[in-house]
Amino acid sequence: MTKCASQNNQGRLSLWLALALLLACILACKSPVWKARVLSDNQDHPSKILSDGSFVFYVTGGTIAAQEAGTNNVNRISLKDGSVSVLVKGGEHFISATLAVDEKFLYWSDPGHIYRVPKTGGESETIVSDAPGKPDEMVVDDENIYWLVWGGAASHNLPVMFAKKTGGSSKQLATGQEGYSGLCVDRDFVYWIAATGIRKAPKTGGADTFVYRNPNKGPMSDMVSDAENLFYAQMDNSNNWVLMKISKKGGEPTKLAPSISEVMEFVAADDHIYYFDRESASNYALRKIATSGGEPVTLDRGADSWNHYLAVDKTQVYFTTIAKVQALPK
Repeated sequence: MTKCASQNNQGRLSLWLALALLLACILACKSPVWKARVLSDNQDHPSKILSDGSFVFYVTGGTIAAQEAGTNNVNRISLKDGSVSVLVKGGEHFISATLAVDEKFLYWSDPGHIYRVPKTGGESETIVSDAPGKPDEMVVDDENIYWLVWGGAASHNLPVMFAKKTGGSSKQLATGQEGYSGLCVDRDFVYWIAATGIRKAPKTGGADTFVYRNPNKGPMSDMVSDAENLFYAQMDNSNNWVLMKISKKGGEPTKLAPSISEVMEFVAADDHIYYFDRESASNYALRKIATSGGEPVTLDRGADSWNHYLAVDKTQVYFTTIAKVQALPK
C-alpha cells in the first residue's frame, strides 16, 4: 500500500510538472502587446503616416468598401490636444497610401492626380492633373514634388516623375525603370532602387546613372537617406533580409543591421534608422540603430497582421497597426 501511494504521488507530481511546463510554454509563446501610447483607435486600416511635430497625418481606407463607407480619408491628429479630425474627405477619390509634407501643405494623391491641402485645414487644390498611373512614394523639396508610379515589383518601363509644387504639368526625370522603390531626394540628386541597383539623376535634368550596381545579388527593397549615405533592405545569401548602408558617392555597401522586415517602412532621423524586425510569423519588434553602426535597440514589440507604416519627428516615433495609430518616445 505504501508503495502504491508513493507511485500515485509521483504520478501526480509528474502531471503537475507537465502542466506547469505547458503553462510556461503558453505564456512564453503569447504574442507581445505594443506598449506604445494609442493616439487613435478604431481606424479603417490606417496606412501611410507622417508627422511635422505639430500634427500626425495618415491615410485610412484604401478599398472599395471603405470608399462606399466613407472611411477613405486623410486624418489628422493634433499633438497639442490629441483631437482627431478628417483633413481630406475621400468621397469619390481613391486615396493612395502615400503622403508628403512641407512647411504649409500636405500632399496627397489618387490615380492620375496629386493634390495639396493646408495642414491647418481647408480645401484641397489639384496641382497635377496628368500624373500617369497611380502616384507612389512622393517626396518634396523647396520647388518640386517627385514621385514613382505604382506598378509592382515586376513592372517595366516606369518613369520617375516630378512637377512644380505650385502646380503644373508632370515631367519625366528618368524612364525605363523596372521594379523600383525607395525614392530619396537631396540638394542635387534624386535617388531610387531599380532592379539592377541604386540609381540617381540630377534634379536639373540629365541621364540617370548608377550609384551601385547589384549584379547577381539578392533583391533590394525600399531606401532612405541622410546627408551622406543611403540605407536599404537587401536579401542576403541565407535568404534573410538585412539593412545595408552605402555612401551616396558609391563604393561597396556594408551591413548595418542583421535583420529587418522588408515589407515595412523604415525611417532615417537624428543619426538613427528606425525600422521593424520580424521576430515570428506575426510578432514584430520596433528597433533603432545608429547610422554609424553598433547594436540595435528595441523600442517596442507587438503582434499585428497589418503591414506597419512608420514616421518620426523630433521627439516621438509613430506607427500604424490594423486599427490604431500609436506613438512612443524616441
